Amino acid sequence: MLDRLRRTAAALLIAALTLTAPAPSPVQAESAQLPQLGVPGADALPVHKERELGAKIMRQVRQHLPLHEDPETNEYLQNLGHRLAAHSNEPGFGYSFFLVEDDQINAFALPGGYIGLHTGLIRETRTESELAGVLAHEIAHVTQRHIARQYAQSQQLNLQTAAAVLAAILIGSQSPQAGSAAAMAGIAAPIQQQLSHSRTHEQEADRVGLHNLVAAGLDPYGMPGFFERLADASRFAEDPPEYLSTHPLTERRLNEAQRLAERLEGGTVYESGHHAFIRARQQVLTNRERSTSAVAFMRDQLRRSTDDPTERAAALYGLALALSWEEGQHAQALALLNTLSAIEGERLYVLLGRGEILRAIGDTEEALATYREARSLYPGSWAATYRLAETLLADDDAKEARRVLARATRGSSGSPQLLRLLADAAHAAGREAEGYIALAEHYRGRGEHRLAVAQLNNAIRHAGEDRYQRARAEALKARWTQHAAD
Repeated sequence: MLDRLRRTAAALLIAALTLTAPAPSPVQAESAQLPQLGVPGADALPVHKERELGAKIMRQVRQHLPLHEDPETNEYLQNLGHRLAAHSNEPGFGYSFFLVEDDQINAFALPGGYIGLHTGLIRETRTESELAGVLAHEIAHVTQRHIARQYAQSQQLNLQTAAAVLAAILIGSQSPQAGSAAAMAGIAAPIQQQLSHSRTHEQEADRVGLHNLVAAGLDPYGMPGFFERLADASRFAEDPPEYLSTHPLTERRLNEAQRLAERLEGGTVYESGHHAFIRARQQVLTNRERSTSAVAFMRDQLRRSTDDPTERAAALYGLALALSWEEGQHAQALALLNTLSAIEGERLYVLLGRGEILRAIGDTEEALATYREARSLYPGSWAATYRLAETLLADDDAKEARRVLARATRGSSGSPQLLRLLADAAHAAGREAEGYIALAEHYRGRGEHRLAVAQLNNAIRHAGEDRYQRARAEALKARWTQHAAD
């Protein structure tokens, strides 16, 4: 019961305080015109205030929503998201992409550039361009300052009210059913009415997002094609989610997106080839959680993919994972991946999958060699670094794990997941101050300023005779404190 209430609260959170991506809903007629670009009213919520609101909401999201931490899937999402962001109207906004463990097909943009996707969306999209179409739509909500523009229309809502409402919704999910329902209905409904997406904003996000797709070298048909498929699938749905009523996928909107895609087609399209593998990985993970046969599911996928070499390769990868994770058939799983590599070459996620299986059978030495090969072939992959360091830590080699992670995160903030693992490795290696600094950077990357500064204080206290780490922690504290004051 509490889980159901928690998910209800999550739905209200997204409906009340975020911009929600189009999800399956009956197609309706509409006569509104596509809007002109621009951000009238955005000054009512300056960017720094929007970031402040977004950070507050994200703290609650992390506490109350089931975030999906799989390194391979998160790396893929972040790479695709940042590829689109780099070609958006605001490439330097500072976007943060994250995954929510949820079967519903949905995505949402929070204030301050936080963009969340449900894992169900990855499983439902068939191509990288389809997934990118949803992401581009969400990025457009950020670049067009839609939250700020709607905030300008509501003089009753301020930052404290928004944060308080969010907390009430989420905390209410822990109460008995009647009390929670009353609290959520009484508090969230007015906010939802004030901040629900206007159709104009949805159309504008489609329009801007389609231009973003093309600029990033992706197929513009990915967006309207996916939306149309969702609309077709929902026509006879018995119980669509209630929040879809405030985000209609209209006939005019579909037609406008389709016509714009036709006008924009003709450019070079490049898809990374990773989508099919991440989708297969998510399908296996989901079947495991549902206690249904992932092996049977992936065998069926393999039978259906005979005409597409990439889909077939991804199905083989998924089948290998399922055989290993579900049935313990590690030797057969390794044989499948070795055959796949012989045909396709050493794909990143195939290499990482092989490493996972080698770890499962206790062959740590070969697993480490595989992860090192993955890092050599794909030096930009933080997931490969994560898997290597994770295995080193499990093998009681904290010193080498710390060295690998410190080098990978040097010169930039790094992935929050890498920084968290670096903190563990540094502590295990006896480098307390360095561990606290890594943890501070981890929290800083997540927008949690107070926790970050608290860890810097820990670093200063534990620095001892390490003058370098003490000076580093003090410099970071001074810089971050000044930034927060500004």
